[in-house]
Amino acid sequence: MKKMFMIALLTILCGCGKEDKVESEGTYQNAKGETTTAKVTFVDDKIKEIYLDETTGDTTKKTLKDAYDMREASAIGKNWDEQVAFLESYIKRNGIEKIQLDASGKAMNEDILTGCTISIDGYIKAIENAKSKLNQ
Repeated sequence: MKKMFMIALLTILCGCGKEDKVESEGTYQNAKGETTTAKVTFVDDKIKEIYLDETTGDTTKKTLKDAYDMREASAIGKNWDEQVAFLESYIKRNGIEKIQLDASGKAMNEDILTGCTISIDGYIKAIENAKSKLNQ
């Protein structure tokens, strides 16, 4: 009997703490015509999952993976997909509110620059676009 009571109580408590999970997709097109896409899962208005990608020609940079090679041009020796994976992880942990950008769209935050030195303004704008769709 005591076991049944505990199971019922846990079931009730778990139902009361249900998170508000919403998915949204945002885009941003830069001056070159490249489109950045952000697929974002928000839980209680915080980013819990994020998928960033960008078009290049007829495909996307995530599809190209290592074929979109920029390691030699990178100040930290990281390819595009490695830098975006780092950025996605950073955003899941910290959000975008405190990210500061310079005039070229690159992060000024030292903790981001350790793993991501590419311009990220388009990704931030795509995320903001996804978030704005939640309020429509």
